[in-house]
Amino acid sequence: MRCTTCGAELHGTYCSTCGTFSGQSDPPSRTELSGWWRRVGATVVDNLLLVIPTSLVAVVVAQFAGTTIGELAGVAAQGIYMVELLASPRGQTVGNRVVGTRVRDELTGAVLSRAQALKRWGFIAVYSLLEVFSQSGTPRTHALGAAGGLALVMSLVGLADCLFPLFNARKQTLHDRFARTLVERV
Repeated sequence: MRCTTCGAELHGTYCSTCGTFSGQSDPPSRTELSGWWRRVGATVVDNLLLVIPTSLVAVVVAQFAGTTIGELAGVAAQGIYMVELLASPRGQTVGNRVVGTRVRDELTGAVLSRAQALKRWGFIAVYSLLEVFSQSGTPRTHALGAAGGLALVMSLVGLADCLFPLFNARKQTLHDRFARTLVERV
């Protein structure tokens, strides 16, 4: 079946391309989409909450397995936090709870699967890790080298991801679009 608005193939009750209700069944109850500032607030709260535990995990693991493995362990700790909380019935991290938002599947409005939450978090983790590791061992002032160029590109991807909701009708980031999620106000 195809969407009557844009012609894209339908895989649920809402078109994943334009968001139009297909009329196949009753639409799930929709809440208002979260604005950009609420999303920023949730991110700030979560980052403040995670900075100490992440640093501790990274430092402890680095003592036994080296700096690179320590940094990866710190990122993995953040991943466990994000994936487990976003795949929970509430679909909220602590930051989401503070600002009154939750993350849901864009097509059905259902709670995220663990795989979907991992995909959402993984998008951010990949560009963040590539940025950090491309800067390792090179002076930050030398942005013209291959490693500095990769760091610059990954920084721009991160910036585009953060700013994308300002230009997207469904207020989605790039990682939302990749994982097919929406952030709603509760």
